[in-house]
Amino acid sequence: MTPQGEPRPLPVTVLGGLATGLRDCVADLARIEVPGLAVLAVRVGSEGRTVAWQVYERRGPVGGGTLTPAGPCTSDALPPALLAVLLRLARTARYRRLLLTLPPGMAPDLVALDMAEGHVCGQALADHLHMDTVAACVDLSRLEDDLGSGDRLLDRGLAIGPADRRTVAETAARHLASADTVVTSDAHDPDPAASARAVALVHHLSACHSMAHICHDPLTGALWTPNLSALIGQNRFDPDDVRDRHGPLPLLRQPRAPEFGVRTTYWSSRRPLHAQRLYDALPQICPSAIRGHGHLWLANRPRSIHRWESAGEHLAIQTAGTWLSEQDDTAWRTASAERRTFAALFWHPYYGERRCELTFTGIDLDIPSLHERLNTCLLTDAELALGMEHWQLSDDPFAAALDTDPPSP
Repeated sequence: MTPQGEPRPLPVTVLGGLATGLRDCVADLARIEVPGLAVLAVRVGSEGRTVAWQVYERRGPVGGGTLTPAGPCTSDALPPALLAVLLRLARTARYRRLLLTLPPGMAPDLVALDMAEGHVCGQALADHLHMDTVAACVDLSRLEDDLGSGDRLLDRGLAIGPADRRTVAETAARHLASADTVVTSDAHDPDPAASARAVALVHHLSACHSMAHICHDPLTGALWTPNLSALIGQNRFDPDDVRDRHGPLPLLRQPRAPEFGVRTTYWSSRRPLHAQRLYDALPQICPSAIRGHGHLWLANRPRSIHRWESAGEHLAIQTAGTWLSEQDDTAWRTASAERRTFAALFWHPYYGERRCELTFTGIDLDIPSLHERLNTCLLTDAELALGMEHWQLSDDPFAAALDTDPPSP
């Protein structure tokens, strides 16, 4: 209880990932082994128009229902009616902890952020719920295939509705990137080398603070884990990290040392990329890496920041905002303190804060060749000397995919 006698906010661990069987097994283990913990399991109907929920205690299910949201379900937030269910669970003061399990098509970190900052019936959820940890369940025996897959979530029955066009690869990569804790199992892969390589991929693609490995008893086949403390009670959730990860200029982590053939490299440049040369080089750049992400600026779009997200056969280059300008006081005031700090750190008299920064992860990745391909896409000295006003293209290969570059303020 708080000093005023009100119940303390209920700690919530949000558990997602593509490994739905592992997710459910972890939820069963947690409700049995963690005193005072309840599980709220959320399922989305195949058409994305209904949401089913069920509450489990140690002894089994104790309540549930089906909701019909006003609009189609989204990947980044729970329907308000389900948030009201969470609020009721917190108000009962019946539980000491809550484990929220999500469908694989939902983004656990964005759902957690929405819960941390959202309101229901005029009440701040943060007064009743405390976001503890965001966790992802990963089947090590499928991870490498999932990250290289060209399948869509819809193909595997994992989408949150018929309009969900995301791929398995991009979703698997984002689950890893967003997890404070990664829960793994490799029950279906007896190859120790393949399992070690999959763990290395987790290390390279996730900024997780801890891992929990769920083991199978070879005699009984039962699941067990030595310790669930990596999943419950970590208090690792940081809303600023989530906002940065989904913002226009995410802070890229320094690459880890190579492990079991898995390599990550960081590439950067203050020079802009020539849009046509980059477009022509994509067939050589993308297949060389399992995962790529970061931001870049294209010479013919000097005001716009573009996010790069690639995983398997998926590539998205999207407009994510605008670079800060010395003349735009309003943009500086509204930017986050971290953004202003890094802008000042990287500021160049001519380029401003503009820069390209990308990381790529792959198995036996040929880093020198990848860097060389990217470097050949940069403007040459002669092109740079012409100045920004001469970098426009008569035929922009990204015109159909990217927003129009805004005019200078």
